[in-house]
Amino acid sequence: MPEPFGKIALTTWPTALNPELELRVLVEWLRKNGFDAMLDETAAEAADESGGLPREKIVEDADLIIVIGGDGSILRTARLLGGKAPPLLGINTGHLGFLADIPQTEIIPALERILLKKEYIIESRMRLRSTVFKNGASLPMTDALNDAVLTAGPLARMVEFQISMDGRSIGTFRADGLIVATPTGSTAYSLSAGGPLVLQGLNVMLVNPICPHTLTNRPIVVPADSEIEIAIFPDTEAQDRHILLTLDGQQGCELEPQDRVCIVQSPDPVRLVRPPNTDYFQILRDKLNWESHPRRRMRS
Repeated sequence: MPEPFGKIALTTWPTALNPELELRVLVEWLRKNGFDAMLDETAAEAADESGGLPREKIVEDADLIIVIGGDGSILRTARLLGGKAPPLLGINTGHLGFLADIPQTEIIPALERILLKKEYIIESRMRLRSTVFKNGASLPMTDALNDAVLTAGPLARMVEFQISMDGRSIGTFRADGLIVATPTGSTAYSLSAGGPLVLQGLNVMLVNPICPHTLTNRPIVVPADSEIEIAIFPDTEAQDRHILLTLDGQQGCELEPQDRVCIVQSPDPVRLVRPPNTDYFQILRDKLNWESHPRRRMRS
């Protein structure tokens, strides 16, 4: 049954806007068709309106959030969402657009189908919930839609850590870092680090060491209801390094030797509104430049 999208929030970031996007036209179309359009401060300025609201406020009050930008804008917006959050609809002004898949040249036709004709699907995307255990205290982190990443710096050196799943040791690894990704995040950093593509809808997590010292250390796909624990080992050769936990490429926290990170599936997924004819493999062909030869047929 279609959801009532009466109050629609428009959110964006200055870096996501471009001259070709006429945001004022979009706002006028929404109001003309009876929708209550609420704009954050950046969107209001771009639409030549006054009275933009803080992004956190409009996210709470909306029935639908239209995110204008690329996948990074979707990730930044998702960080603001808790339980029972409204769904997101992404308008792509960025590059790849795995999450924000409506081209800015097709905004009005797409909204006519989605908002007026009620032709859409809602995809539920799992998130990761991380907790850092440091000096006997637990530090809850913001949920991640793509991935939780451990890396070391400022010099390019390896990290030694032990990975366990549900209390059972998977192994001890020396690598440049570690990625724990959702199926959504399998097309992001993990893919660049040699990880597999994971179909959306599979209830799994991906554990992917970054450039491991032992070449036989390979990515592992585990059930999403698993509890992944990462223990940081002390390294006497590099006491000056900084080990960082980064969530969706954004702020996380600094880790020290003997800290632990526990990662589980978040109870609060992100819901994405998408056109009903969304084809995941077509998206892969378009975004990853996979060749498609429709005239070729497999012989029976």
